[in-house]
Amino acid sequence: MAETLMHALQYDSYGGGAAALKHVEAPIPTPNKDEILLKLDAISLNPVDWKIQEGVLRPFLPRKFPCIPDWPVRPGIGLGIDPENDFEQIQTTSDVAGEVVKVGPGVTNFKAGDKVVATLHHF
Repeated sequence: MAETLMHALQYDSYGGGAAALKHVEAPIPTPNKDEILLKLDAISLNPVDWKIQEGVLRPFLPRKFPCIPDWPVRPGIGLGIDPENDFEQIQTTSDVAGEVVKVGPGVTNFKAGDKVVATLHHF
């Protein structure tokens, strides 16, 4: 039977640093046409990442809570918090390493099993 949940870190408000992060289980997202789904082996926490969680960049990178960094909250899908008002969530982390587990139908440059290292952009 295929897994339907993944382990994730979540925070429920701005601030609190590492102590505010909690482990949760969340539904595994399905990649859209031009997206890939990664199983992450490592992520970085750079200064911009903790500034987002602290709320320093709130005017530019607002959050809805609870927030799972990198969770692809799309309109109408979200975490069930407010399905009519969920918005595209901007990721918190910027550097990742892992393995491709699924590709969207429009993806031709990657396949399941590919090892990847990526730098993600906040804007």
